[in-house]
Amino acid sequence: MILASSSTTRAKILKEANITFLQIPFNYNEAKIKKIDPLTFTYDVVRLKKSEFLSANKDLKDDILFADSCVVCENKILTKAKSDEEAYDMLMLQSNNKVSVISSFIYLGKKEIINSSITTFKFLEFKKIDIKNYIDKKEYLNKAGAMSIEGFNKKYILSQTGNTSTAMGLNIEILKAFL
Repeated sequence: MILASSSTTRAKILKEANITFLQIPFNYNEAKIKKIDPLTFTYDVVRLKKSEFLSANKDLKDDILFADSCVVCENKILTKAKSDEEAYDMLMLQSNNKVSVISSFIYLGKKEIINSSITTFKFLEFKKIDIKNYIDKKEYLNKAGAMSIEGFNKKYILSQTGNTSTAMGLNIEILKAFL
């Protein structure tokens, strides 16, 4: 399988699921997708990734995985923070709040498999010193909504509905069911 993504977290999920893959990072222009509907945003981004990747790699046609995720809080779509200040604002919005992660993937195999999944958390109030340490270490980089459910956010989970893998960026349970 080809993982058309630069995400180290998605690569980790595939490794832990014992799925053999080759990771091919590529650049795409997410700014083309308007942040209008949280329920369709990641699917639209994944379709864009698929289109741009296949245009740049005409010799590759199948066994390719495209994925994306976003964090949604108070109906705001949160993608990757571009600065410490933006990461801080995203984390403060999530603190003591209900937060959803929407992850979508398209897998091109014998058939095209499309999935969008949601995992929702209720978080306790984040300690400001924990936020500062997390941001100072730059651990929020390349994380949708500056969220790290396997790291910073983990100890603040009050409740969870949905798969942890979805919150990490790829619903591996659904993908494995079709492989």
